[in-house]
Amino acid sequence: MASWKSPWWLLIWMVFMHSALLQVIGRGRGMTTAEKSPGAYFLPEFALSPQGSFLEDTTGEQFLTYRYDDQTSRNTRSDEDKDSNWDAWGDWSDCSRTCGGGASYSLRRCLTGRNCEGQNIRYKTCSNHDCPPDAEDFRAQQCSAYNDVQYQGRYYEWLPEYNDPAAPCALKCHAQGQNLVVELAPKVLDGTRCNADSLDMCISGICQAVGCDRQLGSNAKEDNCGVCAGDGATCRLVRGQSKSQVSPEKREENVIAVPLGSRSVRITVKGPAHLFIETKTLQGSKGEHSFNSPGAFVVENTTVEFQRGSERQAFKIPGPLMADFIFKTRYTAAKDSVVQFFFYQPISHQWRQTDFFPCTVTCGGGYQLNSAECVDIRLKRVVPDHYCHYYPENVKPKPKLKECSMDPCPSSDGFKEIMPYDHFQPLPRWEHNPWTACSVSCGGGIQRRSFVCVEESMHGEILQVEEWKCMYAPKPKVMQTCNLFDCPKWIAMEWSQCTVTCGRGLRYRVVLCINHRGQHVGGCNPQLKLHIKEECIIPIPCYKPKEKSPVEAKLPWLKQAQELEETRIATEEPTFIPEPWSACSTTCGPGVQVREVKCRVLLTFTQTETELPEEECEGPQPPTERPCHLEPCDESPISRELAASQQEQDSEMTYDWEYAGFTPCTATCLGGHQEAIAVCLHIQTQQTVNDSLCDMVHRPPAMSQACNTEPCPPRWHTGSWGPCSATCGVGIQTREVYCLHPGESPSTPEECQDEKPHALQACNQFDCPPSWHIEEWQQCSRTCGGGTQNRRVTCQQLLTDGSFLSLSDELCQGPKASSHKSCARTDCPPYLTVGDWSKCSVSCGVGTQRRQQVCQRLTAKGRRVPLSETVCRHLPGPPLVRSCRMPVCRKMQPEMKTNLGKQGPQILGVQRVYIQTREEKRLNLTVGSRAYLLPNTSVIIKCPVRRFQKSLIQWEKDGRCLQNSKRLGITKSGSLKIHSLAAPDIGMYRCIAGSAQETVVLKLIGTDNRLIAPPALRGHTGEYPGMDHNEANNLGATWHKMRQKWSNKNELYLDDGQIRHQPLLRALLGHCSHSAGNANSWEFEKKQFESAVKQGAYSMDTAQFDELIRNMSQLMETGEVSDDLASQVIYQLVAELAKAQSAHVQWRGILGEAPPAAHLRGETGSVPQSSNSKDSGKLTFKPKGPVLLRQSQPTSVSFNKTVNSRIGNTVYITRRTEVINILCELVTPSEATYTWTKDGALLRPSKKVILDGMGKIQIQKPTKKEQGIYGCSVANHLGSDVESSSVLYAEAPVILSIGRNITRPEHSHLSVVIGGIVEAPQRANVTIQCPVKGVPQPNITWLKKGGSLSDNISLLFNGSLLLQNVSLESEGTYVCTATNALGKAMASSILHLLETFWELGSWTQCSATCGHLGARVQRPQCVMANGQEVSEAFCEHLQKPLAGFQPCNIWDCPSRWFTGTWSECSVSCGEGFRSRQVTCKRTRANGTVQVMPPRACAPRERPLGRRPCSSHPCVQGLIEPGNQLF
Repeated sequence: MASWKSPWWLLIWMVFMHSALLQVIGRGRGMTTAEKSPGAYFLPEFALSPQGSFLEDTTGEQFLTYRYDDQTSRNTRSDEDKDSNWDAWGDWSDCSRTCGGGASYSLRRCLTGRNCEGQNIRYKTCSNHDCPPDAEDFRAQQCSAYNDVQYQGRYYEWLPEYNDPAAPCALKCHAQGQNLVVELAPKVLDGTRCNADSLDMCISGICQAVGCDRQLGSNAKEDNCGVCAGDGATCRLVRGQSKSQVSPEKREENVIAVPLGSRSVRITVKGPAHLFIETKTLQGSKGEHSFNSPGAFVVENTTVEFQRGSERQAFKIPGPLMADFIFKTRYTAAKDSVVQFFFYQPISHQWRQTDFFPCTVTCGGGYQLNSAECVDIRLKRVVPDHYCHYYPENVKPKPKLKECSMDPCPSSDGFKEIMPYDHFQPLPRWEHNPWTACSVSCGGGIQRRSFVCVEESMHGEILQVEEWKCMYAPKPKVMQTCNLFDCPKWIAMEWSQCTVTCGRGLRYRVVLCINHRGQHVGGCNPQLKLHIKEECIIPIPCYKPKEKSPVEAKLPWLKQAQELEETRIATEEPTFIPEPWSACSTTCGPGVQVREVKCRVLLTFTQTETELPEEECEGPQPPTERPCHLEPCDESPISRELAASQQEQDSEMTYDWEYAGFTPCTATCLGGHQEAIAVCLHIQTQQTVNDSLCDMVHRPPAMSQACNTEPCPPRWHTGSWGPCSATCGVGIQTREVYCLHPGESPSTPEECQDEKPHALQACNQFDCPPSWHIEEWQQCSRTCGGGTQNRRVTCQQLLTDGSFLSLSDELCQGPKASSHKSCARTDCPPYLTVGDWSKCSVSCGVGTQRRQQVCQRLTAKGRRVPLSETVCRHLPGPPLVRSCRMPVCRKMQPEMKTNLGKQGPQILGVQRVYIQTREEKRLNLTVGSRAYLLPNTSVIIKCPVRRFQKSLIQWEKDGRCLQNSKRLGITKSGSLKIHSLAAPDIGMYRCIAGSAQETVVLKLIGTDNRLIAPPALRGHTGEYPGMDHNEANNLGATWHKMRQKWSNKNELYLDDGQIRHQPLLRALLGHCSHSAGNANSWEFEKKQFESAVKQGAYSMDTAQFDELIRNMSQLMETGEVSDDLASQVIYQLVAELAKAQSAHVQWRGILGEAPPAAHLRGETGSVPQSSNSKDSGKLTFKPKGPVLLRQSQPTSVSFNKTVNSRIGNTVYITRRTEVINILCELVTPSEATYTWTKDGALLRPSKKVILDGMGKIQIQKPTKKEQGIYGCSVANHLGSDVESSSVLYAEAPVILSIGRNITRPEHSHLSVVIGGIVEAPQRANVTIQCPVKGVPQPNITWLKKGGSLSDNISLLFNGSLLLQNVSLESEGTYVCTATNALGKAMASSILHLLETFWELGSWTQCSATCGHLGARVQRPQCVMANGQEVSEAFCEHLQKPLAGFQPCNIWDCPSRWFTGTWSECSVSCGEGFRSRQVTCKRTRANGTVQVMPPRACAPRERPLGRRPCSSHPCVQGLIEPGNQLF
């Protein structure tokens, strides 16, 4: 067969071969294969068609061999191909699909026939992008290609069969609507998916693995976050369960909010509660989705599988979610429900590296850095960094650094060298400030330090620069732990001796606050301090014991009493204290008494005495020996012998030796001994006496015995006390205390049963001298530009209780240290500053304000130096123009003249018309009304009054006074009650309260909806027989007739009889006791008439006016009212109604000031009493001046080409307006002169403005120039009237928004203009202004995207939105919409809340400069996330932490002189001296006080140790022989 190079022939061949193959398959498989009909061929839409030719096999086996004829497409053979006899691979074929993942192949041939190892074809995936949503499935396309091929003589619509595990790559289809499945082809086209839920594809009939990276043979899988070959770091697992809290009171509850993009969502509820979904898209649209039957549903382009059981509901969503899903439960039954949830939530905020910042230099070699910013993936916008810190998985990428501007600088730069950048200018670096004070003084805390980025200039100057320049350098740690030692605690010293020697007394101990170093400090909780005093009992009776003698050797009670009689005096100064004298050495004659004298001192703090060396006591020592003489001895030898023999005899007879027990054992254990005690006793009394009374020769011999022979238990052993830790205040002495066995071998403390001796005791408990206490330097007031640092320097004295006493500076010796110094002596970077805002450009309405900006630099000396604007051009500048709103511009209106009523009685009437439409038993009315009621209705008419007693109120009906009756009565409160209204009750009722009067008119409505005539009117029906009743019933005819009458005459005459007998006029005027001919009575009737007409004029609308015409026409039809009277009354009512609706014209009376008869005769005085005058019975209505017709209409914009309006209304010009007609008509047509003005100036006719002289003005083709106030003035000889209309150019609304982001963390009241992002602290008040302009004035409305306005939000009168006490729920986007007839405008602002929290601030200055008692405090402050401090009011809702406490300046103090107290004067009279101890000491860091040699202290500052003293002069006494001193 010849070679086919044309693709057309190749396609024909493929069609023929495929059809033949189908025929073979159809014959071989019978019912399971398609039968091909002649003339119908299947042509695949996508087929792999390699270029080349097929050779017919000569073996007869009907195989085809492919031969390459196009040798130009061969690639270069690789070394591997050369070694394996393969030719180079050919080019890749076209993709089998255009989307959704297809296959492409490449071929190679074996150059040696069929002896090559390996495959001659290879595949790859292609067109891996997704197909459009409306594209047909690829397998379905292949099935539908057989719809035109007969199968078993019929045509079928073939649909694909998916997921066949036996033959996934065979084309199996089923007939639509039939139970028939057929394999139409053994292989699907290459690129067809093996299964519907897998990316694996069929290639050459074999299912090949495809990874999520769309590569053949790849094992890449999507992680739980949906990221191909990901590590799961872009999402987090959220799982848990909660108990549904729905109830009849709380019908619905939010269970869990699953955000957009979440995957593998499983929500299950166990219990009766109904589970449903609320969705919210990124565009803000919301929806609610509830399912009652199980199945798969599509919600917001997300497939949702719903499962339902008897007590179980579940949602399974593979994801990703295309909207926010909020799962909710709804109450169905009173039983608890448990909700379980499981899903993978995407991390919505991630880091993104920024572009590189500008180069640091323009030439000569510099550097530039980039940074990382936090991005909201959903909204695709940059947000603050703390949003990315919420996710521990997010690690901020390190900045990158690269060189830039490496070109050499021009020679004019001078100092720059052409060399690598970092060889001559060091890179910026971090400089850190000192660590802050620890957050706590003990028990473990934290401390921080701040950093600034500095750069060294070419001249060696250190300048502070922007922080991003140091982003490349590793930033030192900003926080570390501190004060990990234990907090101080109370330690009690040993108890003192009991204050008594017998009976009940007190004992004391010292309790000190000891820190971890064993030093006495402050800081312990005072409430936990141990008690320092308790009672003690000495088991010795305070009286003579009855027992014969003590068991042990004790001092006799008599001797104790004698010792207690001695007075011991100890003071705070070391003093010699003598002990009691001993007994005299002889019983007769001269003898000697001795005593001990010790140097002792009284410790003030513990009130105990201690013994000191004798050299510590000053002054003379008391004598230790003195002579004594009990009685004289007999000097004769005979008497001496007699006495001696008598004494001996007495002693033998009276006194004798006896053993009186043993001495205490010499040891408490391990064997001791005790001696027997021999005492001299009186034989008769058995009392112990002096040993000298017994014969020493007969004293019993010494005797001893063993005692306490048992082994010794472990005991406490103590070492010697160490030196005192402080020289003043209160110090600590320590000693070692340990438990030892008798053999000196150590033992555990638990084995020592006795109370453990104290290892601490107080020492040197006296106040320290005043000294300067210098605290640490505070933070610099500036970071650059020259600032100041302050510290506290105070004079304080450390007292014995550990507290400090603040003193005046004069009491401290030495110069006072400086309390401030300069700091931050570096130049600041350039910055922009602005001036004050100018005045508003307008005096009313909306204008603008401007301000100027200047580029400056703050030098190291604090001077502000102006710079060129080019230096600051890269800095963001503040807004220089803003809008301003002044008071609304208003046109001047003439003042309305009001008549102030006199301070007399006042009736509070209500001007309204009441029409009863349904039957009711009782109604309540108020005077001033006009009521049309149904018969048989009871009515109560109230007459509310001021400044009048209600019980004196009188009522009249039709001029006749009313009295109480069965159907009618007047209550105590002045109300009128009428039972079951009937025809006689029709009329006008008047309430009279002194000089004040008010009326109410009652009418009855009949069954034909006509007014029922009162009985008095029915007798006059035939008075006007000529009336055309059909014409009278026609409202239009009646109205036309009255208008004609009004235009033809201005006066109406009625004779006296007509006035009396006209029912309508009497109903209006009626007054029962006055004559019409009297001028005074007529004046009163005229006022009543005016009042009646006023009430109708003020209360009628169009419907009420039609009702009046209808009723009047009925009265005219029956002849009860004449045409003249009815038309005149209605005319006056219409005129007054028009005047009442105008705000510019004072209400005018209907009648003239004089009685009608006087007008007729031309008189102005009183009316004559004669009735013979021709016109005396006439009633005349005086003509009035011209009154403009005013019909107020709601303000609206007309888009007609011709706009017609009446004077007094506002006219708006639009682009469609071509002609404006303004009508200026009179209420009563008459001759008058019309004058037109514009903006107060006389208006003259022109091409655009046409005046017709009869009250009409026409403006043609109006523009903005024709805007203004057009006034119409009408005048004649009787008076004048004026009215005006505003002509404005209509404009669509415009919101004057400002796109500026505002952050005010320190303001609790924030006011902004709409258009930007507002960041405010919680609990602040935020006002969002929405300044608008437009004509007519636009209407402003507000809404919050995705939610409703909460209760704390209110709309102000100027259109602003006030958000009070904002919280996290207030965050969101607020939209202002301004609308008028020409359109609408919208603007929005986004509100973000700044989170605040408590943080411990900087440490205060140390309270001491040396020693061990220095301390400093760290107070909490309210800060934001960026560290900025704000008012504490923004943190009130948070618990305030405790202040930190930390010791400081713990080092040795310099040596200084210490002095003791002055001693008493050395003499009691005359000149002597006082002395005190002066020593050189220093306080160590551990609290001990070290005595130093005198040379260590300044010799010049040594205080005096001795000073003279004087007392009263000594007195010289004379001694004479035989006399005493006197």
